[in-house]
Amino acid sequence: MYESFQALKETCLDSSAMKKRIVVAGAADEHALEAVFLAQEKGYVTPILIGNHDEVSRLVAQLGFEDAPYEIEHCSSETNPSSVAVGLIREGRGDFILKGKMETKDLLKPILNKESGLNAGGFITHFGIMELKGYHKLLAMSDSAVIPYPSLEDKIQITKLCSKALMKLGYENPVIGALCAVETINPKMPETLDAQQLQQLSEDGAFGAGIVVGPISFDLATRKEAAVIKGYPSPYAGEVDMLLVPNMVTGNVMSKIWNGDPENILAGCLIGADVPIALTSRSASMNEKLYSILLCTLLSGSKA
Repeated sequence: MYESFQALKETCLDSSAMKKRIVVAGAADEHALEAVFLAQEKGYVTPILIGNHDEVSRLVAQLGFEDAPYEIEHCSSETNPSSVAVGLIREGRGDFILKGKMETKDLLKPILNKESGLNAGGFITHFGIMELKGYHKLLAMSDSAVIPYPSLEDKIQITKLCSKALMKLGYENPVIGALCAVETINPKMPETLDAQQLQQLSEDGAFGAGIVVGPISFDLATRKEAAVIKGYPSPYAGEVDMLLVPNMVTGNVMSKIWNGDPENILAGCLIGADVPIALTSRSASMNEKLYSILLCTLLSGSKA
């Protein structure tokens, strides 16, 4: 649908005409601050920085952002910054969370707390969007970071959440390819049986306007010419909007291969919680961090 992140931004961000409040958990992190203040310059966000007040303000000044508008929420070394972030979200003071200088497990613990967290839906998954050289539009991908070996029930939940996310980005009928090594049913390859079930559920309306095709191999999902050569008659061949990977390893390896090409841009966040959560690696490119923040901006609900 969108040929690039630029097209996604121009269509969705301009129509929303609002900045979102990004809550940075563990803000004494140079890479996170650079991404946040660049996103602010682009008009995506206004920052709330959680951490030791003196340490964060000193780092902001060192990076040259002291004149930019931002807010610091002091957090002592004995307090989990994510707990403070969750509190701000629950108070209505923030729209989404960015992981700063802290361990992912420490970030997620307060978010997943059953009594005071942000996981009312009870299911969180990773959602990525990629601008890949050679593919004619943005390509989304399911979980490459959270659920190692999703069951059929997990895949149903993942498909529902990712379909909802795509629709929020403007996709009226998102096409999801249930990725397998082959496009035929093979009882010795359980992911093909899951893909068949998901396609049937899609035909029965389980995913609303979302369309699941599967099992389907990567070449058929992304290249119409391959479908012609193989005699694969689906009208969705070469036109999928998202790849539903069979397991985390597949998605993780694919994303790391694509990330090795500087012409490709990847963005991702956690969805399913009450707000989106950006988890950017310290080794991620600035574009990946920036567009991950943009993705959270577009997926978050309330106005700043």
